[in-house]
Amino acid sequence: MDKQIKIVALGDSLTYGFPYLPNLSWVRLVAAETGLDLINRGVNGNTTAGMLVRFKRDVLQYSPSHVIITGGANDAFDNVPVAEVSANIQQMVELALQHNVKPIIGLTLPCNFPDEERLLAQYRQVLCDFAANNFFTVLDFYTALADSNGFIKYGLHVDGVHPNETGYRVMADVAAKVLGPLF
Repeated sequence: MDKQIKIVALGDSLTYGFPYLPNLSWVRLVAAETGLDLINRGVNGNTTAGMLVRFKRDVLQYSPSHVIITGGANDAFDNVPVAEVSANIQQMVELALQHNVKPIIGLTLPCNFPDEERLLAQYRQVLCDFAANNFFTVLDFYTALADSNGFIKYGLHVDGVHPNETGYRVMADVAAKVLGPLF
């Protein structure tokens, strides 16, 4: 018998819905639009190391069928090496698989800070390769929100990092287009 579809979205403020409350997050918008059971476990300021520390509490306690892992923005602002971010996400994926939870990799948004965006681009490339090599589903938030220079599009953010309501709507559209057909 198949496990009921329940999806935990694990991440940072971009999952939480900052600077708003979670009721304006892409997670809530997708749940309302698709009827899927999505649980928002975004924590403002969290790094991938922090996500890994709270994985059991914030993901496994819900016995989900799937987990969307989206992180790296705060790591880039802390100048965390690519190998460390990749290892953190790979460890979360391994924990998920050990508990029969299907991982989905979310690619973090572009940002308007050049040094951090260069590092984020490296994180995204490593995660895309990891997902492709392991046949994991990817939610590509980056492409939908990036302008021709690789920064977050004008009119979709509040501070060069965090989406505004329109930006969260774009993220929700990306997630719904991927998740809808999966389920």
